[in-house]
Amino acid sequence: MIEYDTDPDRAQQLSNAALAMMAELGVAAHPNNYTIFFNYLSGEEPDLKQTINILRSNHREFDELQCRDLFTRFFDTVREREIVSRITDDLRNQLTSVLETVRNAGIDTRAYGEALDHFCEYIGDKDFTNLEQALKTLLGATREIEGVNRILETRLDNTSTEISKLRRDLEDMKREAMTDCLTGIANRKAFDLQLRDCAMQSMETGKPLSLLLIDIDYFKTFNDTHGHQAGDQVIRLMAQTLQQNVKGRDTAARYGGEEFAVILPMTGLGCARQLAEHIRHNVETRTIISRTRHQELGKVTVSIGVSTFEFGEPLARFIERADQALYLAKAKGRNRVATERQITGGNKVIRTLDIAAPEPKKQRCA
Repeated sequence: MIEYDTDPDRAQQLSNAALAMMAELGVAAHPNNYTIFFNYLSGEEPDLKQTINILRSNHREFDELQCRDLFTRFFDTVREREIVSRITDDLRNQLTSVLETVRNAGIDTRAYGEALDHFCEYIGDKDFTNLEQALKTLLGATREIEGVNRILETRLDNTSTEISKLRRDLEDMKREAMTDCLTGIANRKAFDLQLRDCAMQSMETGKPLSLLLIDIDYFKTFNDTHGHQAGDQVIRLMAQTLQQNVKGRDTAARYGGEEFAVILPMTGLGCARQLAEHIRHNVETRTIISRTRHQELGKVTVSIGVSTFEFGEPLARFIERADQALYLAKAKGRNRVATERQITGGNKVIRTLDIAAPEPKKQRCA
């Protein structure tokens, strides 16, 4: 949970500044958007601040789609908390029930031990006067403990089943938390985690890591012209295209709004550019047909930026170069691929590690 400065004057200053910034950027003034920009200005969320700074430096529009993605990424965890709370309560109830059954079984076990001791005393003293009654008591206790054991066994079986179900629920929740609900591919959270892991592997092995940032050209115009359902159809089509062209160790993700990303381990800049061109061509050759009206809506194109990881650099800088290349592709007319070399003029300096890295295997090109 984010903890805010309780000073009323500072809170008022931040509030005024957030509203002013929203007005300057043309952002609709509703609570979710206010939360984004209040936290941006407060500096309480460094990742949010860094993300918005990158978007602003590349002159990105803060439309409703972009703002919704920011809110979902950084603040919309209510449903996850509810699921975790429900699963935790269910598990606690199951364990409490088992412990109660075991506790009752322990009492019955002591009662059975007492009946057995009394029976042994009768036998040891050779006092058979009350033998029949002692035998009945022992037999009753035996049947009772057998019944408790059966209850306990049933309870443990049921609990095992319930715990397995809870485990599946947790796995489903984790998978859902990492999946974009519209497209079914990895979401921004999954992208962030995967990129971090791939960067670590790249530094450990000495093998290259590349990144594609893909943006659907004129998506807002298409969405406004044909409606949100057609826009959603285009976004799903883009995700399907990536899934068909990205295989194995690579990761395709919805980066936000109409923007997508592809993480390419063990892939240098040249091969990453080839894959980007392949994706771009596949998209431009497809015709969009309305599923509701069954009529052609035309074609869409994409612009793609490509960058390669430099060992030891902050991931934000790695992403920023791909974003700058994407912005360059759009500035040059869209429906094209641009790489980081076009930004730096081909004079990129590669930082190397001070440790000996294994010889990279032959790279594959898409």
